[in-house]
Amino acid sequence: MGEHTREIQIAGRNRWYRGYISVDSQWNVNDTTTCLRVTAAIDDKYAAEYGTHYDVVVNGSVRSSRDVVLNNYGNWATRDAVTFDVDVPRGASGWNCPVQVHVYGKTYNNYYGSAGGDAWATVYAWVPQRGYSQPHPPKNCKLQRVSDTSQKITWDVDYTGMDGAYPWVGVYVDRRTDDGSWVNIADVSWDVQNYTDNSTKAGHKYEYRLCAHGPGGNSVLASVGTTYTTPNAPSRVEAVKAGATEVTLRVYGAAAYANAWGVQRSVDGGSTWADITTTTEGEDPAWLDLHDKAAPAGTVVYRVQAKRGSLASAWVKSNSVTTITPPLAPKATAPTVVAFGSQAAVSWVPNHPDGSQQTAAQVEFSGPSAITESVTTAKSIKKSLAKGSWRVRVRTKGLHADWGAWSDYVPFLVADYPSCWVASPATDGVLINSVPMTVQVSASDETGIANATLTLSEVGGATIATADVTSMKPVELGSYTTIKNGTDYLLTLTVTGGSGLSKTATRRFKTHWAEPATPVITVTYGGDLTCHVKVENGVSAYNVEETTIIGPMAYDEDAGEIPMLGTITCDGDELVLGDASKCVGFVVERVLDEGDHLLTSSLLDAQETIDRVPPLNADFKYRATGTAANGTSSYAEAKANLHAECMALNFGQDASTLLKMELDAKYSTSAARSFNSFHFADGGENGGLPQSYALDEADLATSASCLLERDGHDLFRKIMRTQWQGWWRGLAGERAFGAMTFNESLKSAGLWSASAKVEHDVFEEPSNA
Repeated sequence: MGEHTREIQIAGRNRWYRGYISVDSQWNVNDTTTCLRVTAAIDDKYAAEYGTHYDVVVNGSVRSSRDVVLNNYGNWATRDAVTFDVDVPRGASGWNCPVQVHVYGKTYNNYYGSAGGDAWATVYAWVPQRGYSQPHPPKNCKLQRVSDTSQKITWDVDYTGMDGAYPWVGVYVDRRTDDGSWVNIADVSWDVQNYTDNSTKAGHKYEYRLCAHGPGGNSVLASVGTTYTTPNAPSRVEAVKAGATEVTLRVYGAAAYANAWGVQRSVDGGSTWADITTTTEGEDPAWLDLHDKAAPAGTVVYRVQAKRGSLASAWVKSNSVTTITPPLAPKATAPTVVAFGSQAAVSWVPNHPDGSQQTAAQVEFSGPSAITESVTTAKSIKKSLAKGSWRVRVRTKGLHADWGAWSDYVPFLVADYPSCWVASPATDGVLINSVPMTVQVSASDETGIANATLTLSEVGGATIATADVTSMKPVELGSYTTIKNGTDYLLTLTVTGGSGLSKTATRRFKTHWAEPATPVITVTYGGDLTCHVKVENGVSAYNVEETTIIGPMAYDEDAGEIPMLGTITCDGDELVLGDASKCVGFVVERVLDEGDHLLTSSLLDAQETIDRVPPLNADFKYRATGTAANGTSSYAEAKANLHAECMALNFGQDASTLLKMELDAKYSTSAARSFNSFHFADGGENGGLPQSYALDEADLATSASCLLERDGHDLFRKIMRTQWQGWWRGLAGERAFGAMTFNESLKSAGLWSASAKVEHDVFEEPSNA
């Protein structure tokens, strides 16, 4: 059905004309063109001899122009009609194409144009979306293996826009697993050029293909490629002995896509592994057989992994198998020398590579005579042999029918022990009344004396002296500084003969000589926190006051005895007491749990020495050892405890500069030991924590503080300027020596806060010259 324009009146009279437009039919010429059949006309009513014009406009373009002279003396009638075909484009989407007629007056062939203006009429023809061809497929398709669980696909696009013939709407991604059916796993947008499949698993074969789709349908399929994930490990590996030097590895649950097998062999129970080459023969559908045709003798174990290219499964270990071979030479041992009259003990360690147990052994002795002994499972033998040089070797047998190789010969000697004795002192229990003592030894051996050693020690105690007496000449042992009076001692002679056999002889004796008078120790305490130790000779002469003996003797609380010094001799039926000698010099030591310290070694009678850094408020002792002119000595000890209400800082080479830390004294000590920490690859077993190992290093530091008045302040300032190390003593016996750092600040008028920090060094005592 068409459309008319409005009716145009001519010159105000009852004369009219109008235009007509219609689309009679349409059809698609091809994918990009539609043809419209258009009819246009001009109608008039009671109009004659007037010039007019009409245009046919399709989609804004004039497709037909007509000049018409009206000539009608009756009702509406068609004056001019035209039908023609016009092509219009098909686009990316359907659209309404406007078809119009435009009429107006025009002077034509000397007929004047009609008045009344112009008029339009419009009809619309729906032009369908353009047609499309089958899309081009993706090109340059590539497959990249990322991991067992991720595969990446990429491609290049080959499409047009919707206004072209080959547009894409999307790309189908298809996958086939283990040669099964194709399954669509994704539909990605037309403008995407990659896809990552994160749903794969180990032990499979995966193939991929792509297909572009659009309004023109689906493209042909484009193959992307095939990838394999890591083969699955075998479910079980069974090692079967196939011959003396051949082992078959039966692999169950063989990976479907493995194209190679890694095989390793261990001869030490799995501690170390070595790659080997195997062959495959006689496979069964249920398993795969790998053949090791060069298996070594002994117990072996294998492990197998499935491989494809660079991908390899986990290792699966087999059972162990043992190949049967003759034994190798055992390792035989025997003593270097055997005492005549005792049995020579020979032992061996079988060397059976096939892991079989010893079933027999032969032991061959060669020497003054030839002797062969046989045993079954025993691995040692004892044999009494004549004196002389011997050698022995051993061979064993296992499961194999043949004897193994002989061991190397082991030489040894059968001989007598040497004889030896201590000639002087000649008897046990003798009293020795002076030192050094002269000792004479004697020894003999038919193979000669290789060496002889004489040692002197306390009975049940430490060795005091050692001498080489191979020459058998007399030797002098001991001194008054090394040997104690009234003590049991042991001489031990050890003689080794040329045969290598050794023998010992011993001699016990006891010391007993006159000691000098016991020193008398007097300890006094100085206000400068020092100890003054005075040593004097003790009573040395015996005399009688009424009925009391007075002299060099004292009650020993530990022993419950009264030791008497000096000499005791017999005059007929009477005992005669002689005076004790006096000491000519004294050694003074401070005795602490952590060790003794020598204060002086040259103190004379009635002199004193000063200990400038004794511990404070702690029990300790002073020991004085006096030496007589003949070299004998005696000692005494005195308890001490230096009470203090303050800490002490001492400075100077002899520690003679003292600062007392009295007011509000405080101190603290810190300790740190060096260590190394290591993180081990333990699979998270220890929660990622490190393992630490201590080093032989330690750091100690003590910080001490107090308040000082003016005198203390002045001394502390001087110390700060002149000293860098010194001694610190705490209130409970603590002592430290080392480098110091100092700090002082004003607390209030006439009062200062002072502190010192000492870094503990190895303790050094001050000079006591």
